[in-house]
Amino acid sequence: MPGDLARPGWGPGAIPGPAPLFVGSHSGGDRAAILLSIIASAKLCKVEPWAWLNAVLKELPIRLASTNSDPDNPPDLSDLLQDAWLKAHPAHRWKIDDIRKVERDRSRQQKISKRPAQGR
Repeated sequence: MPGDLARPGWGPGAIPGPAPLFVGSHSGGDRAAILLSIIASAKLCKVEPWAWLNAVLKELPIRLASTNSDPDNPPDLSDLLQDAWLKAHPAHRWKIDDIRKVERDRSRQQKISKRPAQGR
């Protein structure tokens, strides 16, 4: 089945809703999916994605080189998992969702306070 027909509401002549993510090629789509998955996972674990990924990409080559590529004795990488890494680096907690929530609440309160009082 063609991809555009597999999505509900999409078909010949249909006007689609939000445009699908365009990545340019199949391999570009694979790379985009990996990066978006890493970011989503970091967000769920409340870790700043760039800080965590930067630390992991710096640490991995060091650890892999120190094991001399012994497949029977792989290095322990459990401390590089996002939740464990965050415990060791609490300054890199993802705070943007908390900031946005405060801003949304403040905006709602301002809208409520601007409404005219309704008399009975």
